[in-house]
Amino acid sequence: MKITCNVIKDLLPLYLENMLSDDSYNIVDEHIKDCHECKNYLDEMKNFKEIPVDRDALPLKKIKSKLYKKKIQTVILSVMLSLVLFVITVCYLTAPEYNSYSEREVTINEVGNGLLLAKFGDDVSGYDMYSYPTDDSTGYVYHIITWNNIWNRITKRSNIKNAIINPNGEKVAAIYYYQANGDEDILIFGKDINPKGGVITLPRLFMAYYIIIAIVIAAICGLIMIIMYRNKKVINISMKIFLLPVSYLLAHLIIKGFISASYTATRDFFAVLLVMIFILLC
Repeated sequence: MKITCNVIKDLLPLYLENMLSDDSYNIVDEHIKDCHECKNYLDEMKNFKEIPVDRDALPLKKIKSKLYKKKIQTVILSVMLSLVLFVITVCYLTAPEYNSYSEREVTINEVGNGLLLAKFGDDVSGYDMYSYPTDDSTGYVYHIITWNNIWNRITKRSNIKNAIINPNGEKVAAIYYYQANGDEDILIFGKDINPKGGVITLPRLFMAYYIIIAIVIAAICGLIMIIMYRNKKVINISMKIFLLPVSYLLAHLIIKGFISASYTATRDFFAVLLVMIFILLC
């Protein structure tokens, strides 16, 4: 049987390493004497040099440095996010939750020299109050409400027992306990300044401003992405910024629906922020 060049080429690596039997070695040796193709192939194998190992560690050091920087950035971002989440959670737990009126919540007593003392119940952690002069400037009208919060209920703490309503001796025409639900304020001292119609304390509207700001920022980012659609770097940055107001709007929709007015605006605001962070993380 004639031995082909393909067979010889398969044996050449073993031939170079002297790993053939004597008979096989002689067969290969005889063949390459007469076959120039196999002989040239053998010469190429003999002259083959291994690819030198690149011992330059600079590229690896650069990659290691980038990975280390990304790790540091991730740690810093995680710490900052955890800190923000902790602060918002604390603010939410300590934000006021307004109490409905009852004599157990607050009673007004005169203590002499025109001073009025407000005595609060055991479940009252604090109070909010504002005042304004009457139309005829004969005295001041006060609106007061008591509140508690989740943190104080958990720890069973009450931070206030009583307080002077008019420490500077102002003349008090009326004191109302305002309801944080849209109902009429309840007169708890003095004479009704508007006997023909009820007095109602309106909710705060500042959450509407945050909604407007979020819409404006989202619109600006959307416009930038449309104009700079060919610039991937600008698109990526704009998209990250765009997600913040959109997440806030979704969180507001979850917490408050389509209503922006609130009697517990501070508490609702922090609740919206907590949901916003949850949306961003998802």
